[in-house]
Amino acid sequence: MSDIMNDVEAIGEPPKRPLRVLSFGAGVQSSTLLEMGLAGDIEPFDHVIFADTGWEPASVYENLKEYSKRCEAAGVPFHIVSNGNIREDMLSPGRHASIPVFVVGMDGQKVIGRRQCTSEYKLDPLMKKQRELAGLKRGGRSKEHLLTTIIGISLDEIQRMRDPVFPWIRNEYPLVDLRMSRQSCLVYWAKLGKPSPPRSACIGCPYHSDHEWRNLTAEEFADAVDFDESIRRPDTPLGEFYRSNAFLHPSRIPLSEVDLSTEEDRGQGVLFDNDCLGMCGL
Repeated sequence: MSDIMNDVEAIGEPPKRPLRVLSFGAGVQSSTLLEMGLAGDIEPFDHVIFADTGWEPASVYENLKEYSKRCEAAGVPFHIVSNGNIREDMLSPGRHASIPVFVVGMDGQKVIGRRQCTSEYKLDPLMKKQRELAGLKRGGRSKEHLLTTIIGISLDEIQRMRDPVFPWIRNEYPLVDLRMSRQSCLVYWAKLGKPSPPRSACIGCPYHSDHEWRNLTAEEFADAVDFDESIRRPDTPLGEFYRSNAFLHPSRIPLSEVDLSTEEDRGQGVLFDNDCLGMCGL
């Protein structure tokens, strides 16, 4: 905490007015905000930041590429930041953040691993870039309002709204202000005549619903299966820590053995399919 209490340390001139920075996850809600901002339907952004875990589905990287080009054409700086490749780090000794894997304890008790991945691979690189844009060194502080983070939390997710830690940042939630839920965002895309954006989540995210596991490409699913098997090997950090009892699927069986068929596939009929609300969405 001592670094935070130091006098202001700048790495450049602070902005003359608070910068408006979109935290872009390339999923439904943040893509809706970026689309609205580029169209002039909401107050525009000065910068857009995407924190790359290195293990996003191809559909997310395609969406990212499209918006990067559109922002460049509109004169809006588009930054891609990273704190490493989460898949490689999870399987490498010496450095890894815990992910919420599903574990069977030695006593048979079912528990969930700690979730540190969002903080290390999303929030930390985002904050580092925002400090740079605000002209602050790491540990520097300011009582002035230097930057507003625009966050794609929708009305149905208001419990996820948070106040920022530092006084120089303010958070803004335009979708909440507009009373837009995630479903409203999907309607917005339908009215535009465009396909809705993909959900932004790592290929092997344990929070995937069965619907989302099915929506991975064959190559991506094979990658997730390989990772799922790897985290139970005793020579990997997760395998050693959880004594080879960690799984990506809540059924706590190998992903390759999970029945991902729908009730409709099994001839039982279904009125609707579940869709994940997005535990990681920024």
